[in-house]
Amino acid sequence: MMAFIFQLIGAYLVSIVCAIFLEAPKNLMFKVPIVVVGGWFVYLILLNGLGINIIVATYLASLVIAWLSHKMARRYHKPVTLFFLPGFFTLVPGGGMYRTALAFIQGETTSGFQELGTTMFTALAIALAVYTIDSAVNIKYNQQRPKFIRKNRMIPLRKYTKNKSR
Repeated sequence: MMAFIFQLIGAYLVSIVCAIFLEAPKNLMFKVPIVVVGGWFVYLILLNGLGINIIVATYLASLVIAWLSHKMARRYHKPVTLFFLPGFFTLVPGGGMYRTALAFIQGETTSGFQELGTTMFTALAIALAVYTIDSAVNIKYNQQRPKFIRKNRMIPLRKYTKNKSR
């Protein structure tokens, strides 16, 4: 339980440092970590609590981060990337890339390819989650009516009911 709390605190601190690095506005400096801690919390629960595969846990946590990022960006009228980038710092498989390179340098090609597959699928899960949420938000907020449908207007009937007895 203490390790779980320490990891959440670590995610919070990482997100504050990333927000400083991205030059986030001061009024959002302590609101950006909400996205990061929410995604990391879901990741830890899925990975450690429920024993789900690392790739599926990364995908579901990335869905949460992307969704929270869009919500926060709309609420505070800031770019989504201000919330995306710190959110994904904790999920990016940098350690997996290191272990892949180490395995290939040491000549262990089997474990290197195995680690490479896991790392690539983890990165793909993050990209797929971002695409999924961006598409859903685009459909929800940017869907436009066809040009021939008038919004909140009735078609005047006199145009079509003119006296044709002329």
